[in-house]
Amino acid sequence: MPIIFARVDDRLIHGQIVQAWLPELNVDEILIPSSKERESCLNRGLLRLSLPYEYTLTILDPHECVRYAAQSKRRIFLLMGGLKDFTDLIKDGLQIKSINIGGMHFKEGAQKLDENVFLDADDKRFLKLIRDLGITIETRAVPNSQSISVNEAIQ
Repeated sequence: MPIIFARVDDRLIHGQIVQAWLPELNVDEILIPSSKERESCLNRGLLRLSLPYEYTLTILDPHECVRYAAQSKRRIFLLMGGLKDFTDLIKDGLQIKSINIGGMHFKEGAQKLDENVFLDADDKRFLKLIRDLGITIETRAVPNSQSISVNEAIQ
């Protein structure tokens, strides 16, 4: 599969993605899984405007993402709004070795892990599942920052 990098960030495309990650990763396309229910919340036009012109933006139903990525010839940055999106892709057959947690902002009942990462009970359950599948989890905001361990938070 040509997925070069997978990241969970509830802000989706923003300055850290455009200014730090894209130049570092050498990707061609941003792939965002979005269910029909969530799609109305996504403003495709704003996301497209946020992304430099040389990158393709593809937004697909999560069930289509795995097949699409497997058949693509492009180098893909998989960008998801939440951990459930990622676990759904795994259930659909996504084979991946690592995931980056970049931004999961405050919500009621969430525990602070880092400046931009807050985990509620569902997030912790999803992270345990991901960890137990042998997928490496890192929490770097930008490529040159230090990764914070999630192990203590999800025990």
